[in-house]
Amino acid sequence: MTQINDPSNSIQERVNSRIISVKERDDQRVTDVARLLSLGALFFLIIIGSKSHISGHHFHGNVLFIFAIITLVNLINYHFKQNKRFYQNTFISMVGVLFLYLTASGGESNTGPLWFYVFPPIGFYIFGIKYGLTLSIGAIFAVLIIFFFPQLPFATTEYDPDFKLRFLATLSFVTACAYILDDARRTAKNELIDMATLYEYAARTDELTTLSNRRDMKECLDKEFYRHQRSNSYFSIILMDIDHFKRVNDTYGHDAGDAVLKEFSSLLKELSRKIDVVSRWGGEEFLMLLPDTSLLQALTLAERLRAAVEEHTFSHKFETIPLTVSAGICAVSQHKGINKILKQADINLYEAKTKGRNRIQPAVKSISSSIAVT
Repeated sequence: MTQINDPSNSIQERVNSRIISVKERDDQRVTDVARLLSLGALFFLIIIGSKSHISGHHFHGNVLFIFAIITLVNLINYHFKQNKRFYQNTFISMVGVLFLYLTASGGESNTGPLWFYVFPPIGFYIFGIKYGLTLSIGAIFAVLIIFFFPQLPFATTEYDPDFKLRFLATLSFVTACAYILDDARRTAKNELIDMATLYEYAARTDELTTLSNRRDMKECLDKEFYRHQRSNSYFSIILMDIDHFKRVNDTYGHDAGDAVLKEFSSLLKELSRKIDVVSRWGGEEFLMLLPDTSLLQALTLAERLRAAVEEHTFSHKFETIPLTVSAGICAVSQHKGINKILKQADINLYEAKTKGRNRIQPAVKSISSSIAVT
């Protein structure tokens, strides 16, 4: 799988979460197919077992009914316990033992071995290349033993030498084809997952700063607000804008402006917690989502960020670029709704700029009154 080396762990974790979800759905599809095969096997075991009893082959019919009962019990057990691995292991074990019995007994008119053709594709599909190949090779060796040691107590029939040779050759060919096709399928699937990982990452990331982009931040805000509604958790946001950023571009050039944005983004990441989400909201505007953070805590962090930016030396091509930032802060306790929270943060940011920039709003000196209001 493609691994993306990125300082923003939160983005990578959300991308990985999506990929894990895809893999879980794929694993569930495998189990669903196995369940359908079990239902089909149950139907045929009952039909063929009944036919055997009608034909007077009572022992054979009883054995098939036993396998039908095992299949039914496995289906019922999965329905209640949802243990996928146990269900899959029991299913493939039952199928393998059933096919070996049909080969050793001959089944109806010595056609029992023909069922083995479906074993390799099922093994590869459910267990993958490595274990599927192991199961298939083990099945071929078991058939070899039955074919060439007919004196064994459980082998109750003999096959024509020409049939043995043709069957083993065709079973080996089916196994090889199943291996090649399943390997190609899994390789294509992994390539698609890698591509989806890269696209998902690109869709969530600002290309210049590697921070979350507006789309990703909106999704995070919605999730955090839903969490607030469910569990009454709290959070705050900080909306920041680099002061007079146009002057940076005009004075030092757009390359310098890009370098400043990158360095500023790195500074934000360094000063934020792992659970925080830092995004480039647009242009020189940045938005931080602070889960489990009160207004007082958010104001304290915003002031620390403002001071850090003011003290930090931004440079490009040996030129020092002075930089300050203004910020508007809002907590979920002040407004009920993401849009209203964002609007209030934007109003506070505008007020910070109109009051002279290089400041946060609500002002730190009025924290006590702000908390009293909330």
